[in-house]
Parts: sequence; structure tokens; C-alpha cells
Amino acid sequence: MFCKKLVSLVGLALVISACGNQGSSGQINSSSSQKTARYKTSDAPLCGKQDDKETHLPPEWDSFRVPQRGQSFVDPVFGCSVKRLTDSSRDETSWDGKHLAFMHYYSTLTPINANNSLLFIAANDGSWRIKNVAGETVIPAAKMPSFSGHPVWDASDGNLFYYASGNSLYQASISRGSVASKVLHTFNEYNGVVSPDAADLSQDGDHIALVGQTANKTLDVFVWSIANQSKTSVYTTTCTINGKIEGNAQPGCIHKLQLAADNMLTIQFLRDGSEPEQGVRFWNGSTLVHLQDKTNHYDTGYDLNGKSVFIASNNSSTLSGLRNPCSSGWGLDARQLGNLQSATCLLDHQPYWHVSFRGDSSRPWVALSFFDDRKPGPELFATHARYEKPTDANWKIYEDEIMLAGVDGSVVYRLAQARSRSAENYWAQPRAAISRDRKYVVFTSNMAFPNGCPSDMHVDGECSDVYLIRIR
Repeated sequence: MFCKKLVSLVGLALVISACGNQGSSGQINSSSSQKTARYKTSDAPLCGKQDDKETHLPPEWDSFRVPQRGQSFVDPVFGCSVKRLTDSSRDETSWDGKHLAFMHYYSTLTPINANNSLLFIAANDGSWRIKNVAGETVIPAAKMPSFSGHPVWDASDGNLFYYASGNSLYQASISRGSVASKVLHTFNEYNGVVSPDAADLSQDGDHIALVGQTANKTLDVFVWSIANQSKTSVYTTTCTINGKIEGNAQPGCIHKLQLAADNMLTIQFLRDGSEPEQGVRFWNGSTLVHLQDKTNHYDTGYDLNGKSVFIASNNSSTLSGLRNPCSSGWGLDARQLGNLQSATCLLDHQPYWHVSFRGDSSRPWVALSFFDDRKPGPELFATHARYEKPTDANWKIYEDEIMLAGVDGSVVYRLAQARSRSAENYWAQPRAAISRDRKYVVFTSNMAFPNGCPSDMHVDGECSDVYLIRIR
């Protein structure tokens, strides 16, 4: 099985693709222009170790002590300092009097603001709040505005963010523990608009991907320029959605949206397949270009030569005629959107992954995080009947790690082990996300509770927290 769909049972109700690695065939050209610009040693992160392609067992897997919220520890294998930003056993309670689990939502969204002082934190009851990098609450959930989909940070002002609600796009301003909102634009042509799963603010800071519901219930997927107050790209789907679009982060046939580095749309439809509105498609303004017929996690950005690329595991199983540049034929590659035959191998032999990229020639890093949900296996709570201790025989290379890969494929750094029991539930997957300026990586883990969640959690078995690594 190439991909599998995982559905969270509460709160934000995401459907996420998690994809494995198997064999391939086809043709590929690795263009000479991709090899002219290279990663520089001055770009090296503050911490971590270069990849030795060896498997590293996590020490004290069942007994590792995690510090209190706001404090840090040093990863015992790769050496990065990791700060804990939440404590799901103490920080907040839900309507039922039980404790909430926390996460930073998703790898392709930037959870941290423009000046690296504040973060969006979501909980497993669907609520959002804003904390600072010391783990202190700045805007509690009760003071956050209601929105459809998710909010996105402004690219330059650390006190601004954007969100959709009703049929309007809003700008929110943070000041003295409160949020003031104003309408940027009302889309009278739509019954409602949504900022859908996965889509972040564009790299140039001026474009946002939205979905609008037309009067006849079809969906417009479009790019909106905040500065010019205009649509720069529109694709109208053939699928329809009954009822209101509000609050639906994955409306109708739309599973995820992501902006390419040059503000064009990439659309992941709900179902895999070779039909126009299936798989991952690139809308170039006139045509839906097939990127993947069988989907897996991907993100977008510029390579070192300014080419717009998407990063995923691509080969003839994802799209006929493609060949993966890695030796196994199933590695992660950076592939040009303008020339799908031109790709560079980033990392081979990876486990299940999430990817986060906002790169260009001056910021070359791709953040990667890995997980596994096999049962029996090590990524279960130690009290689980099918739990197995990590051994040389059952621990995979790169398993449960947070890593940085140069987008040119020349270097990989291993930063830390997420120490999460990802096989327990979706929110336990690390889903590492890199900040817009490449100074921080944020990830989610339930590492504080290796022997199982406390008994008073809002959802049994969910006790994840958010962690922060400074890399520049």
C-alpha cells in the first residue's frame, strides 16, 4: 500500500496522507543548472550532526525526563537544545474539566510569527491560542476570533495575522493581550470563504490561498493579493458542497491547498487517481498539470537557482513516466514544477515523513520529520500490549528524528529525536515546521508521557506538547 489516510476523531478533523517507500521506474534528467549553486558551510545550523547514514537508537526511551514548560534539554544523540512550550497535563482544561493536548497544527504552515516571538498553538478540542517562545499564553483561546480553516501569520509584522470568516478575509492585530480584527475584503460573489488545510501565506508575504463557495455550490480555489486586493489565479471545481462552507478546513473535493513559490496554486484533491480533480495538480492558470496521481506529503519553495520546486517522494508510482533520483527509487526529491523530469535527491531510505520548506537561494533548508505507526513496534506507549523496546532489529534509520536537508541535496543534519509515540494517534506525529526566516524548527511530541497519558485527558491517549529548536 503506497498511501494511507489517517483521520483525527475530534477537534479539527483532518484527513492526512501518510506515505511509505517502495520501488520505481522511468526517466529523469538532473539538469546541470541545478548543480551550479551549492549549499555553503556558513549556512550550517547551530546544532546537530551531519548525517552518517547510521541508525541511532534513542537512549532512555522509556525513562527520559522532560523538563517543565519553558525549560530546555539537550538531545542526547544529536546535541540540539529543545525547549518545551506546553504541558498538556497542566496548562488548560476543556469544557469537561479534563486536560487538552496541544500541537502546532501542520508542517506546511509557519506556526511562529515574523519576529520569532509568538506561536499559534492548537488543541484537540479545535481551539487555538497564541503563546510566546517562553511557553506563556499571550492570547488565550477565549480571546481568539472564530475562523474557517486556520490563521496565517503576516510575513513581516509579528503582531499581525490573517483569517477567513463568513465570506470575508480579516486582518487581526495583537496588542496588550487582546486581538482587534478588521475586514480586508468581503467576497460578495461567495456564500463563504475558507483558508484550507496546509496553505500558508506566500513567500513574498502578499498572497493567500482561499476556497470560496459559489451560489450554485461549486468551489472556487483562488489566490488573493492582499496589497492589490485582487485575485491572481482562480480554478473552479466541478464538485459541489451542500450546506455552508464555514468551519470546513477541507471542503468538498479539496483536501489541501499549497502555494508554489511563485504564487501559483497546487491543489491536493480528496481522492487519488488520474482524473483531473484527483491527486495533486498544479493550476497554471489554464490547465491542471498532473504532479501526483498517488499523493504523499509535499511542500513547495525555490531551489538555490530560483526554480520553483515541490518536495516529495516522486516516481512512476506517483505519476507515470517519473523516475526518482535517489538510489532506492523511493527517496525524497526536490522536483521542478516547470520541468517534472528535473529532480535532485534530498534523502534516501526515509520512514514515513512530513516536510516543511520556505526556501530560496539564501535560505536552503528543508525541515523533515519522521514517524511510524507500526503495531507492534517502539512508537507505542510502554504500557501498550503491542509495545516493543527499540533495538537494532526494529528501529529504522532516521525514525522519529527531526532533520534539515539542503535543498540541493548536498548535506543533511540530524537535529534531535522527537521521542514521540506516533503510533498512538495522529497528533503524536512530530510534523516539524520551519520558521519563515529559518531560525527555528517547531515540532509536536508526546515524549513527556512514555508510559501513557494521564487519566484526565480530554481525549484518551492524546497528550502531545509543542517543542522548539533554535537552528540559526
